[in-house]
Amino acid sequence: MKRAIQGFMMANILLVSTIGLASAALPEPQDPQVVANMTFEQRMQMSKDLREQFKQATLEERREYRQKLHAKFKALSPQERKALRDKMHAQWEALTPAQKKELRDNRKAMIASMTPEERAEMKKERSEWMQAHPNAQDHWNKPMNN
Repeated sequence: MKRAIQGFMMANILLVSTIGLASAALPEPQDPQVVANMTFEQRMQMSKDLREQFKQATLEERREYRQKLHAKFKALSPQERKALRDKMHAQWEALTPAQKKELRDNRKAMIASMTPEERAEMKKERSEWMQAHPNAQDHWNKPMNN
């Protein structure tokens, strides 16, 4: 009887630890300024690793990750956002055509790995943002002056 109880307790501990590991499938999003200082290869590897972790995460965990990532961008001051945007544009211009293609393909693969519900949710968020900022698209590819 004592062995049965011990076995039951060990099974429960194993189950709880497994659930704990599964629920912590996604890491905390990195600071955008840290990511901007990574090399192209580091970013691609981080992206591939994150996509693999997204496959194991639940829909709610993926949504929470995206919300945390957006919050990190919003936490930057306007000057920091401008500097980050300028740096990312300069890095994009410095990429080779093959690297640009790899980034585009990586983005397409990320979108393809999403569920239809996630895609619809992101499309809705983008539509709402575009309605709130109707002239934003005019300035996307222009350098910031302020």
